[in-house]
Amino acid sequence: MAASIKFESLSGNTEFKQILKSKKVISNLFTIYYRKIEKELETNKKVILSCVSAKKLGNAVKRNKIRRRLKMATRKAIMELNSSFNNKYKYAIFAKAKVYDENFQTLVEELKNKFKEAKYN
Repeated sequence: MAASIKFESLSGNTEFKQILKSKKVISNLFTIYYRKIEKELETNKKVILSCVSAKKLGNAVKRNKIRRRLKMATRKAIMELNSSFNNKYKYAIFAKAKVYDENFQTLVEELKNKFKEAKYN
């Protein structure tokens, strides 16, 4: 992977519904749903990924912070995984409440482990 990674968000309700019916990897910090991309991407620098935090996790400020932390930790985990990250899948990462208080490096390590697990599932 190159130095810069472009995240492209999942678009539309139908795409989320398709991913929720697909494979998943569960952690105590988050759940990653993933599905193979039907069409080939133009560039290998693009990752289709959405970070989701439910309303029950707190007010808008807390949910946005959770999403930002999760997205930055994901970016760092993908950079560290480098070529072993599989960008032929689209991902939806659903945060749990523990993400808010968790150490950032622990979050990155957990994401790396779960992305590796998803690769071999």
